[in-house]
Amino acid sequence: MLHTDLCNNRFPELAEKSHGGEAARWCVVQTHQHSESLAERHLLSQNFRTYLPKRKRTVRHARRVRTVSSAYFDCYLFVSLAVHQQSWYPINSTVGVRKLVMSKGMPIPAPYGVVESLISATDDDGILHPDILLRPGQTIRIIDGPFSDQLGILDHVGSAGAVRILLDIMNRSIPITIDRDKLSIVS
Repeated sequence: MLHTDLCNNRFPELAEKSHGGEAARWCVVQTHQHSESLAERHLLSQNFRTYLPKRKRTVRHARRVRTVSSAYFDCYLFVSLAVHQQSWYPINSTVGVRKLVMSKGMPIPAPYGVVESLISATDDDGILHPDILLRPGQTIRIIDGPFSDQLGILDHVGSAGAVRILLDIMNRSIPITIDRDKLSIVS
């Protein structure tokens, strides 16, 4: 990760237009298992802008306990590309990279705001803190399941990946518990 870019500008993708004025977009790179940092190093050496969110985890081995940082999304990292202007073909042959996630022969950009939200929840050491993204009192839209497209108010953020939302059903606030990945924040 470019720590200086994150310190100077929390949204590096929006900071620069690259290669002929086309705005760079974040695309997903699939890496070999446990090779996220290796792939990031090699992409950086080729002057690609990358973002590798990390997490702290505890490793126990041979009666020793230590805390290490590892990729938040196993086998994935993000690279900023101006798809139609920039040569992205070298990415697929980079050490540690399995492939650039593509459709119809072109890299697929991540939806606007997704990677930027992750960057804004990342500290200076590159550690992602997803609890920063969700705060009680926020308006939430459910994007999957039987309550799809319903709006609610975030009531509680659990540590195991579930959140409690208050839905207004028949003029009553009904609490439901749902996984984080089945909702989006309404701005």
